[in-house]
Amino acid sequence: MIIIISIIILWFVSQVKNSLFWIYLWQLKNYHIGRFKDYFRTKRGRSVFINPLYFLKIFSLFLFAFDFLTFLPLILILLEGFYRIINRKFIHPIFTKKVLFLFSFVILIFVALFKTLNFSNLYDFSAKLLLINILTPFIVSFIVLMFQPLTVLIRSITLMKARNKRKKLKNLTVIGVTGSYGKSSTKEFLYTILSYKYTGVKRTKENYNSEIGISQFILNELNKDDKYFICEMGAYNRGGIKLLCNIADPQIGILTGVNNQHLSTFGTQENIVKTKFELIEYVKNFSVLNWDNYLIKNYKIKDSYKYSYLEKQDIYAENVKIFKDHIEFNACLKNGEKEYFKVNVLGGHNVSNLLGVIFVAYKLGMSLKEISEGARNIVPSQGGMTLVNNFIDATYSSNANGVMAHLNFLNLWSGKKVIVMPCLIELQKESQRIHREIGRKIYEICDLAIITTPDYLKELKEGGREKILYESDPIKILEILKKYNSREDIILLESRVPTKLIKK
Repeated sequence: MIIIISIIILWFVSQVKNSLFWIYLWQLKNYHIGRFKDYFRTKRGRSVFINPLYFLKIFSLFLFAFDFLTFLPLILILLEGFYRIINRKFIHPIFTKKVLFLFSFVILIFVALFKTLNFSNLYDFSAKLLLINILTPFIVSFIVLMFQPLTVLIRSITLMKARNKRKKLKNLTVIGVTGSYGKSSTKEFLYTILSYKYTGVKRTKENYNSEIGISQFILNELNKDDKYFICEMGAYNRGGIKLLCNIADPQIGILTGVNNQHLSTFGTQENIVKTKFELIEYVKNFSVLNWDNYLIKNYKIKDSYKYSYLEKQDIYAENVKIFKDHIEFNACLKNGEKEYFKVNVLGGHNVSNLLGVIFVAYKLGMSLKEISEGARNIVPSQGGMTLVNNFIDATYSSNANGVMAHLNFLNLWSGKKVIVMPCLIELQKESQRIHREIGRKIYEICDLAIITTPDYLKELKEGGREKILYESDPIKILEILKKYNSREDIILLESRVPTKLIKK
């Protein structure tokens, strides 16, 4: 009896941890089937199933079916259970109402399956428990998909309520911000600058830029006294931005830039471009476009204002100076007005985002002097990078343009330069080319690149050669980084590097 109780406890621990991991993965991919499937194109994703333990579990059941090594399923359950208990690593989702509901239902299914088992034959009992363990990814995924119609219904009701509330906010000016990169920084810059002069300025929180995130913000945060609502808009498919426009009803639009981010869900570069321009085609007041982005420049669109770092457009920059802890430049308008700006953000790429923001604030009634004064309240984290000692934290999010811009920023340091980053995902057919380009940039600028995931290591090495090192263990990475501790050495933590490494 003690053996059976031990097996049940160890198996249950394994099931809880395993189930929470799969719910975490679905949540991480926003319950989007395309993004979820794309995860299994990565080596990390494939390793979930293509690994010795998983094969051994299946093989042990095969042997059990032929009455050979019938004790093996029992041994595997005990070993995995012990490992799950002693292993302090616990990957789990954010415990929202939806997650708690899904997890509760998963546990109910396991309990129901467990009750059908016969305790009289220990080996047969163990084999069936192991079978449930093997099928856990499929059971969890089935339950997630089974409740999608209910999720869609709840989502539709939430969206309808948000639309109705938005229609009642007659005095609210909504500024939509979209693009493949720079959305969050642009939103934060504009919020800080408008808040310098106006009350009743709100913006979507963090990167909650989906239809549900925006709808819940409208329902829970906006009221009749609000004057401006800066709405970050993200999408993974054609029509996604148009849907968000139908909810938030923006009168002003900012398009920060377009690249091949999320190509795996959009399918083609053309689909990405057309989706981002859904905002510009919707707005009735005015829109501003990043004219330094060639995909925007080549798109035929109605009249819009343009901002540029590289050429003289409706607003442009002169006398740009990039320092380790801030940037300085003159913002110049076509009508001859100009103003000096000093902003506490890291990296010259933020000049571009600021130009679009400055122009919108100017059109909304602020003088360039007021905008310059308001911009002094911007803090480094709003620009996507923070500097602590000789570490640059750029782990908020990542895309190819951001990686290149952050690498260029390292040139301000005269010492040794190191980047720690995973390979980029959801780039589909563009992945190999982009990683070769990043590798070449690493070779040009850095002394070392520590890559934490193996997916496009080959392509990175083709560009970065001997400067590319693969290492996924946070403790070993930390030991390597201890060598780079002189005053002029700089270490860039890019994208989703291990949380343990960031904390240490």
